[in-house]
Amino acid sequence: MFKKKFTKKMVRENIVAYTFLLPGLLLFLTVGLYSVIFSIRMSFYNWSGVDFSTARFEGLNNFKNILFGRNPQQTIDFRNAIFNNFKIAFFSIIVILPLALIIAVMIQRTKKGGGVLRTIYFIPMVASGAAIYYAWQGLYASDGVLNSFLSKIGLDFFVVRDGILGNPKTALIGVIIVVIWTSLPSTMILYYAGLSNISESIYEAANIDGASKFTVMWKITWPLLKPMTVVALINALNASFQMFDNIFILTGGGPAKSTDVSGTLLYTTAFRDSQYGNASAMGWTVFILTLILSLISLKRMKTDY
Repeated sequence: MFKKKFTKKMVRENIVAYTFLLPGLLLFLTVGLYSVIFSIRMSFYNWSGVDFSTARFEGLNNFKNILFGRNPQQTIDFRNAIFNNFKIAFFSIIVILPLALIIAVMIQRTKKGGGVLRTIYFIPMVASGAAIYYAWQGLYASDGVLNSFLSKIGLDFFVVRDGILGNPKTALIGVIIVVIWTSLPSTMILYYAGLSNISESIYEAANIDGASKFTVMWKITWPLLKPMTVVALINALNASFQMFDNIFILTGGGPAKSTDVSGTLLYTTAFRDSQYGNASAMGWTVFILTLILSLISLKRMKTDY
């Protein structure tokens, strides 16, 4: 009874706020929710994107095309794209997590100029994404700054004649470096917030017990930052499987599909090949895969705590 009265009271007190929220909610229901439902439906049809009344029901064939070799080339392309997603996720995570933690610790321990350092490290996150990617594209070009610098210091054997992004053997490495550079600030801020919440008394007690800096980091700081690590891990996984604009601008998925990821493959399948059903099936397969990986990470965190 009390709960019912309390709810009605809350509604009366916040009626103005609910009124302002209503247009956005209606827009989400009419556009966002409809798009999701239509996308699910489209994954079971063969549709060229012109008139849905002409679409042909395919059942699970679109999923078989990309997963089980019903269309061999699409299966190869999809597996290659997913494998590239995993490679980007793996190398990004093993570099970003420890590096972000080290930088966060350095900034926290810097008594003077800590705010300036935070601002500098945060620049990649607030700068325009497209501008950053075009800048990296110029840096990696065959006649770009990187090749010129390597030539001038006598490291010609490191020079990539076609440019980092123009060579199938080095293109993905170049992309991973850009992903690390743009993703590092958000993870660093996450760790910095976690470090700020750790009581100094814990470190003081460790110092009294004679614990070394490495022991303090490994036995105290790292375990207390596990929740932040799980969040950073999930964010990195989601970002790796949702990326599109950076790959599209840097390489377009090339050369020779060496940097093709699920986002660029979905785009070309839908808007170049006009296979909207297959593209929708790809999108939902990637969504389910990302969801499973995220749930595993969350379950691991609950097990640890």
